[in-house]
Amino acid sequence: MTRQLSIAYTPDPDDAFHYHALETGRIAAPPGCTLGFTHAPIQVLNESCRQQVHDVCAISSVHYPAISDDYVILASGASVGRGYGPGLAAAAHSRFDDLVGRRVAIPGELTTGNFLLRYFYRGYTPVVMPFDAIAAAIVAGEVDAGVLIHEELLNYAEQPLRRICCLGARWYEHTGLPLPVGLNVARRALGTALIGALEDAIHASMRHGLDHYDEAMAFASRFGRGPQSLVREEFVAKFANDDTLLMPADVRAGLATLYERAVESGFIAKVPPLDLVDPSPQDVPLAAVALG
Repeated sequence: MTRQLSIAYTPDPDDAFHYHALETGRIAAPPGCTLGFTHAPIQVLNESCRQQVHDVCAISSVHYPAISDDYVILASGASVGRGYGPGLAAAAHSRFDDLVGRRVAIPGELTTGNFLLRYFYRGYTPVVMPFDAIAAAIVAGEVDAGVLIHEELLNYAEQPLRRICCLGARWYEHTGLPLPVGLNVARRALGTALIGALEDAIHASMRHGLDHYDEAMAFASRFGRGPQSLVREEFVAKFANDDTLLMPADVRAGLATLYERAVESGFIAKVPPLDLVDPSPQDVPLAAVALG
């Protein structure tokens, strides 16, 4: 009997690039399993894990403590910023840098961008809205500023917007560590063997994308917002690399530090156990994608 498994990720080029080979059958599903794929905004995926809707799911890193009893972390699939990450933006004509008394749009209460905003700033009023509506809301004057994520990070000039702060760069200045913005997690109820097989399949899919870049990029481009292929390629290049393939030691240290700081600031209640599932030993990470 075939087992149906659900994999969920954000409708963004980097996630689509990672899953191209699995979703199109270039890489096989674990034996005895078929895979169904769901694409949804990160806040929706975060909330879905509370009900264990998906077997494998992309989530915001800061949301993992709330679901750690039910999910383990997969070493493949993390979104990691090395000196970059969510950005705080305001209208291009604005002159303020202090957020006291300002209305600031956030892409969800459960997101890593929201935690970083709360960690570094005080005295503002948060306004939750879809991540892809934040830039337009700033330009329209509906909010004074907003936290940008995903491809919106590369579109400051087109909006037009002014970057107040790169929250990922500020994190690095404070910690000296990379910022794990998002994670791939798998339901503990699947069992050790199946979780390991899924990790290997996802890892292989990501390696396939790096080996067959043009093919995977063409698939990923279906998920981009707007016609700018160079923007999509730049975004994918930031997250299609060794950090995504294997989550190296300094990224794991960054994740542990993220949870420690989140507890210290009252954003989360506890530091979760970092139960990570690595790919099989025969899988060796590839070099990062370099775009000329």
